[in-house]
Formats: sequence, structure tokens, C-alpha cells
Amino acid sequence: MPQATRGSTPFPMQYQVLARKWRPQNFSDLVGQEHVSRTLLNALQSGRVAHAFLFSGPRGSGKTTTARLLAKALNCHEGAPGEPCSRCVACAEIAAGNCMDVLEIDAASNTGVDNVRNLIEELQYRPARDRNKIYIIDEIHMLSNSAFNALLKTLEEPPPHVVFIMATTEYHKIPATILSRCQQHSFKLIPYPLIEERLRFIADAEEFQISKRSLEQIVYSSGGSMRDAMSALDQVIAFSGKTVRDEDVAMLLGLVEPAVLGETVKAIAGNDAETLLKIVGRLVETGQDLQNFARRLLARFRDLMVVKSGAGEAAILGVPESLVPELEEQAGLFSREDLLRMFDALIGIEAGLKNATQLRFHLEMGLIEIAHLSRLRALEDLVEDFRQLVRGGAAPVSPAPPASRPAAPPADQPSPEPAVQPNARRFLLDIAAAVKKESLAPVLHSFLGARLEEDVVTIELEQDNDFVRRQIKDNLALITAAASQVAGRTVRVRFIAHSGSGPAKPPKNAGPASSAPSGDELLERAKQDPAVRSFLELFPGPVKAEKID
Repeated sequence: MPQATRGSTPFPMQYQVLARKWRPQNFSDLVGQEHVSRTLLNALQSGRVAHAFLFSGPRGSGKTTTARLLAKALNCHEGAPGEPCSRCVACAEIAAGNCMDVLEIDAASNTGVDNVRNLIEELQYRPARDRNKIYIIDEIHMLSNSAFNALLKTLEEPPPHVVFIMATTEYHKIPATILSRCQQHSFKLIPYPLIEERLRFIADAEEFQISKRSLEQIVYSSGGSMRDAMSALDQVIAFSGKTVRDEDVAMLLGLVEPAVLGETVKAIAGNDAETLLKIVGRLVETGQDLQNFARRLLARFRDLMVVKSGAGEAAILGVPESLVPELEEQAGLFSREDLLRMFDALIGIEAGLKNATQLRFHLEMGLIEIAHLSRLRALEDLVEDFRQLVRGGAAPVSPAPPASRPAAPPADQPSPEPAVQPNARRFLLDIAAAVKKESLAPVLHSFLGARLEEDVVTIELEQDNDFVRRQIKDNLALITAAASQVAGRTVRVRFIAHSGSGPAKPPKNAGPASSAPSGDELLERAKQDPAVRSFLELFPGPVKAEKID
């Protein structure tokens, strides 16, 4: 790097940040705002240039850069219309921000009517050297009402050598009288793929080694702002040097890695409090901002709901394309009702962290509470469980008589069979209660029933889908152990799909109706059922047994 000297001590020349060094120098370099650049190019080439422009849009989307490009195109000495040469004295001075005929004004520092009056007086003087005298007014919405009023007449009929280019991030604050006097251009957030492509180009030109994963994290943190993305890349390079490591990016930018969010989501789905506590512990040990983690987790559940609703495109989600398959997999762990409840609970956690004295404790207890929400079942399901239990629970659980059947299919591949008898529901609920995994019990409760034939327990599924198959495959050993415990001997478990033939009649060995237990006995038996206990915890009150025809 060139050296300069002050006295006898050498010091390096001032470093130019990437956002300034790689600022677009012509309209073809402008990323993500083609609708604006095309309109301006056509106007310049046809000579139909307005006297006042208003650029509105989010920060870092290219408003000030486009204003400078337009100023260069209007005052360039050598280039063709719409194509500034970037070599002449006017282009060089405008790019450096020190051209005497292009004045950049910060409206936030010049808000009063007196400032506008001084500007109006200066308008009468012709340009010192170039064709046009151009005023670039940034954050124009910061002007006072009296300042806006003073600007109205001049903005509508400025001198022929004057062009106004105004920029704002808060379009709604601009008076309608100002808007009607300007040619308006709306800037958009820049799509993530375009930002990533630009950063990759810069990294290659600067000879930095950075992985696609690190670039994705930088782009994701930018929120669609090219300037924010370049500033983040500058910060990472300043720390890592020529070779950027993935862990450095996450640490410096305070990001929560997608893998950590995915692990948290799966722990919530499985009601795994131990894993949740370990995750929070790791965040604390590595100095992560717990409030930022809560915000990121809230955003993750929003993404899961978007995917669950069928709008899983990366552009709508606002995430890198590589993350979409993982979101689709995680969305399958929850129902829409689960996601809504958890999102609402996370809003409360995120808000509570702002005033909590013990952030770690608040987050830990909040996550455990959210994990418990995944175990809650819909009221309609609990009522239906209770109805089935009352209808079919009168007969004692006993093995059905042996029958000649074809060879059973593999346990993780359900096959169609006649419906399981309704009174086998009790046997299924006993198995669910014996399972050594709390998160698995609600899955078993969603099945229809079970029966024991010799050394085989047959469980009937109400729905046969990928989620059910995955739960069966991952937890077959636990289900088999619970079934063996309830049956009193070693058994194997097979699953069948519901045939859709409706409920079957009670088995013949159930005994005459007169041998059925009394209403009080039936009520006490029902109260021992896990689904009924859960229902009564939510809705305490007197319960009575009634005969259902």
C-alpha cells in the first residue's frame, strides 16, 4: 500500500471502504433497480429529463448512488447521452462528491425555512462550469412544513439550468403538494441472489477467500440492503484477513446459525427440554445476544408458517434458496394451530426479554413452555377420544381369538386391513401410557386402536402419511417395548391403515350387555385415560356418564 509521511513517521493512506470503492459508476452496474435505471436512460437518450426527481425506498437500495449517476449523465463532458464517461473532470468530481455544480444537501441538518430560502437565492446563479446546477437533497422528509411550503414554487418552476434530485426513506411523510411536482421513482429491496452475486464478484476481485455459506449469512443479515451487505463484508474481512471462516462471520455479525435454529425447532417439536436448556447454555457461553436469538427464532416460526401455508418460495420467505428444504422438513413437524400458538408465545418471550433481569432464566422457561404446547391436542380430538372410550370401553381388554391371516408386512409399512374394533382403544391408550417418551404419546393417541393376537399387536392408523411413517420408524423399538409391557410378554408390533369401513361391532366375547360395568364404574375408568385427564385439566368441572345410542 502506498505510504505517506507526516514528519518522520510513515503512515498508510486512508482505507476506502468497499461500499465506496465499488459504488456503481454507470447505470449498467446498478443492481436490483432495473426499472429505475431503464426509465432514466430512456429519458436521457430522448432528452425528456424532468426538472425534479424523487427517489424513495429502503436504506441501502441505491437512491443516492442513482442520484450521482444521474448527475454525472447530465453534466458529463465526453460521454454519450445516458452513458457518463467516468473520465472527465465533471464525472471525477461528482463521483468524489466535491463538484461545485452538484451540491449534496442533508435535509436532516438543514430543516428550517431559512435554509430553503438561502438555497432559493443561490438557484439564480448559473453553473460555474457544467451544463446544469444539480441539487441532491437527501432525507427530504426531514424538512419542516414551512420549509416545504417555501420550496413549492421553486420546485414547480426552477430556472432552466437547475435540476432537483431528492431522496427519502419515508415516502409517506412527503406532502402531496411536493409529490405532484416531482417525477417519482420507487426503489425496492434488492433480492438476496443479486446481493450474493455482487459480493462474490467483489471478493474475487479483491482476492478474498470466502465460502458460499459465509456469503449467504452476510446477505441474510443485510435485509436486502446492498450497503449493509458491503459494510458487513468489510467488517468480516477486517477481522479474518484474506481467508474468511464461517464461524468468524457468525460471531462478528451476531448471527444465530440456521443449524442452531433448526436444532431448537426440533427440540420444541419433541418436547425435549434437556436439549433446549443445552442450546441456551451454549448461547450464553459463546456470548450470543439472547434477545437476538429470540427474534431469529420468531422469524423462523414465521417462515415455518409461510411454508405450511403453501407459499414456500425463497423470495417470499426472504431466506437463501439452500434453506428452503430444511424449512419444509421442519414445517411438517407441526400443525398450523401449533405454529400459531408458538408464534404468539414467542412474541411474549421476545417482549419479556427487554425487561427481564435474568435473560437466561426467562428464555429457558419460555422455550420449555413452548415445547409443552406441542403436546396439546385440539379440543375436538379430546372430545372424540372421550366419545370412543365411552362407546367401546365397557368390555374388558382381552386378546381376540386366533385367526388365519397372511404374513404381516414390515412394521414401518402400513397395509390396508379391516378396521380395529372400537373397544381396542383402551389397549392402545395403555400402550401410549407405557411409552418411555412423552412426545410420542400424542402420536399414539391419534391412532384408532390396537389388538393382541397371539404374539402380534396390531395397531390401526387413522392417517397414513410421511410424518406418521417417520414417527413409526424412528420409535418402533419404544412402541414395541411398551406393547410388550402391557401385554405381559414379548410381542412384535405391526401397523395397518384404516379401511374406511366405519366402526365395527363389539367382539363376540365381550359378554352380554347386562355384564357391562355401571355408569359410575365406567366414569372412573374413563377418568384414568390420559386424554380425558388432559381434558379435565383444561376444563375442570363436574363430569357424569350418559348412555349414547
